[in-house]
Amino acid sequence: MSWLLKTPKDLGCFEGIDGINNIKVRHRLKKHFFDDSYRINPYQRPNDKKLFKFWKNRATIFKLINNGNIYLTDELWFSVTPENLAQFTANYVRHCLPNGNCIVDVFCGGGGNTIQFARLFEKVYGIDSNIDHLYCAYKNAECYNSAVKLKLIYGDWEESLKKTLVKNLGKTPDCIFASPPWGGVDYLRQDTYDLEEHLQPSPLSKILSVFFSVCQNVVLFLPRNSDLDQLSSITHDLLGPDEKCKVVYVKDNGYMKGILAFWGRPFYDFSEYYPTEIEEEESHELNNKRSSKDLEIKMEDLY
Repeated sequence: MSWLLKTPKDLGCFEGIDGINNIKVRHRLKKHFFDDSYRINPYQRPNDKKLFKFWKNRATIFKLINNGNIYLTDELWFSVTPENLAQFTANYVRHCLPNGNCIVDVFCGGGGNTIQFARLFEKVYGIDSNIDHLYCAYKNAECYNSAVKLKLIYGDWEESLKKTLVKNLGKTPDCIFASPPWGGVDYLRQDTYDLEEHLQPSPLSKILSVFFSVCQNVVLFLPRNSDLDQLSSITHDLLGPDEKCKVVYVKDNGYMKGILAFWGRPFYDFSEYYPTEIEEEESHELNNKRSSKDLEIKMEDLY
């Protein structure tokens, strides 16, 4: 029980662990820091044979994993977003929200996306109901020198988003990102993934309804076999018939990994950068004052 005597300074990064009801959670977190739990030996195969293929391709999960400073639970081996994809997503959002400062990553897990957002945005909030995953996210962010920009919130996703986040932030975040659990590695056994029945911890309509009550700019990473008709129907039901959902299919190393679904005008309305013919003459002087770097979104910068 000597770990109880050591209170790591790192606990200041965590929210939602205070109070008498969370004593066990604080103790568990302190013990993880004391024991250096979940540190991955990159050259030792996982005991679970189902994780072998993920271990074999471990450098796609975190490029720095072979340095020996990455932390993963068994579940995180297959649920962390591959680094190339997380980097692409963060860069895409940054280009669409050039003046954005704050991103919220709901269901942040081991921090794959959280870390990449922290490279480009001033403040990033990660939310998860698993304290082991939040601990791993923090340690992984340390490996990438991004921990100083993080605030990790422990608790139910809906309550944390509506109460704890509002208390900390005091304003609307610029974007909410989420990669909700898909139900494990068996999601591909279905020809079409039902976003209302199989998405966890709540149907897509419930997740989006809560997100939109906090912020209009929302990005979700969803299974590649998601029902797009269902996605369109839910969008129109929640936002009206004129609103759009932009869908981008994403690959990593030649393999389709999933889709990114974007809600919010900044993700599909680029009129500021590409004015219509009627606006061109009026904006000619302004455009001349901008550098090409400000106006051009280069594909190589997104990867």
